[in-house]
Amino acid sequence: MNEEISLQAHSFYLVTNNINAPINCFIKKVFINPGDKVTEGQILFEVESKERHATEEIKIDNNSTLKEYGIISTKSSNNGIVSSVTHQAGDFVPEGMQICQINAINSLVFKLQVPYEYNDFIKTGQNCRIKMANGKIYSGIINKELAQMSFSGQTIQYLVKPVTNEFIPENLLAIIEITIRNIKSNQILPLECLLSDEMMQNFWIMKLINDSVAVKVKVKPGLKNKKEVEIIDPIFNSSDLILSSGNYGLNDTALVRIQN
Repeated sequence: MNEEISLQAHSFYLVTNNINAPINCFIKKVFINPGDKVTEGQILFEVESKERHATEEIKIDNNSTLKEYGIISTKSSNNGIVSSVTHQAGDFVPEGMQICQINAINSLVFKLQVPYEYNDFIKTGQNCRIKMANGKIYSGIINKELAQMSFSGQTIQYLVKPVTNEFIPENLLAIIEITIRNIKSNQILPLECLLSDEMMQNFWIMKLINDSVAVKVKVKPGLKNKKEVEIIDPIFNSSDLILSSGNYGLNDTALVRIQN
């Protein structure tokens, strides 16, 4: 049986490349839009030097050596996803100013905030599960511990690498499920069998004593997760029948009818 913790994390790209204007220029053509996937060496923009733009009234023969003068193609330096395009055709851009931003597609990670009391259970290289808001679940690996702690929340930051080739947007919230320990127990029941009072101080199950009567039996639960619960006391026989549905709100002794 596994004990798990579920912690919130958000996605972001570790490597972000800024594409800047190579010279003082005018944007002539734009070949990309935000969200586009690009490959290394792909042409992103065609820019025109301000000198050529100033003399654009002069007709240049297609066979002239000046045909390509002042025209520069800016290219992607890596495979990635375009996160922003800050200038469009016709804009004047000073040398060195950012014209678009590309996130390296393989650098996506989730930043996980781990409460300090769980830090001894989290190890670099440990496997985990990443549960998305749409119900998808990806495998993940705890990649790195950051040497930075949140002062207000007293949490330690870890980076979790998803094991998937699917596109995941930046700043997406997810739940990271991590197994922190395993136990072996002779008595494990489905979590639906366990009942409790409103204060979660007294626990019991409804046990069948024959084919039509169920009685309340107080129990001492142990480790519990989303699906199962360990019962420490009392000790049941493997032949005992315990209600897992229809048990809520029953009296100490109740008549029941078993339906196949």
